[in-house]
Amino acid sequence: MLRPAEGLLGSSRAARRASLRAERVKSLVQVFRALAALVTVVFVALFELVLLWGLPFVYMAAAYLALDLPARWIAHRDAGGNWGLLVFLCSLTVGLVGVARAVQNSAPIVPVRPQFAKAMLAISWVAALLMTIGDLVY
Repeated sequence: MLRPAEGLLGSSRAARRASLRAERVKSLVQVFRALAALVTVVFVALFELVLLWGLPFVYMAAAYLALDLPARWIAHRDAGGNWGLLVFLCSLTVGLVGVARAVQNSAPIVPVRPQFAKAMLAISWVAALLMTIGDLVY
């Protein structure tokens, strides 16, 4: 009967060492994958929390600046110096994105009903208009 050489036996020392190394590498890779998944979940949760808390303020500021800066230019008042046009374009972009999402009936980014999100967006534009009028009167 023919038998395989020592290195080819499954019970050889070299085979056991290789198997042990492979298991160690596999477990280390699993630990790194678990840590990467944990970091991803935490990052996504923090990002959603920042959106939830910050987006209403961003929309409000964008609505105000999109109305106030042109009104200041028309009234020949200081409108942010050299940065005024860039701030206006950024705020106009954010405001138009919010309005476009509302018109398209897109689901809001924050976990609220779409009707509530549309109402809050409309209220922010009305409040921005009132603050702009108040700014020009003063």
